[in-house]
Amino acid sequence: MELILIRHGTTQGNLEKRFIGTLDVPLAPQGEALAWQVGPTLPAVEHVYRSPLLRCRQTAQLLWPGEQTVVDELRETDFGPFEGKNHEELKDDPLYQAWIGAPGGANFAALPVGESAQQVVERVSAGLKKVAADAGRRGFGRVGVVSHGGALMGLLAQYGRPEREYYGWMCPNCGGYRAQ
Repeated sequence: MELILIRHGTTQGNLEKRFIGTLDVPLAPQGEALAWQVGPTLPAVEHVYRSPLLRCRQTAQLLWPGEQTVVDELRETDFGPFEGKNHEELKDDPLYQAWIGAPGGANFAALPVGESAQQVVERVSAGLKKVAADAGRRGFGRVGVVSHGGALMGLLAQYGRPEREYYGWMCPNCGGYRAQ
């Protein structure tokens, strides 16, 4: 079975470089336009699985109109008290300062609040197992999976080939990977 793993379209929070995580925000107009542009370049899929968050629902519908299956485990990282905020709003927060001042700089895989990178990997891995089991039962050969940047980076840093570090799997909005 082939999986087409796609990050959701652009949100206003992405444009403002906010930690939007589990916040249920819609696509920005730019995100809708991007999904309309990217959709025709993607391979056809037999079914779409997605995160429960609105930005993924909207992206999935624009890329591959039709039935969608929600998989809760495909949601984005919970950024705890950083959710909804950007650097400017957090710059005086001691926890944020310690994180961005860490050796090597800020590393999303080592975020000091919310979910750990390992928790995200375990959760999203469980979600992909659900996708694979359901798609296998239903006889699908190729499915779309619409999720989030952090969720996909964590998962692929753990299981992707060739091996890459966390940021090596970063993809743009409406970008993604093929996996088998």
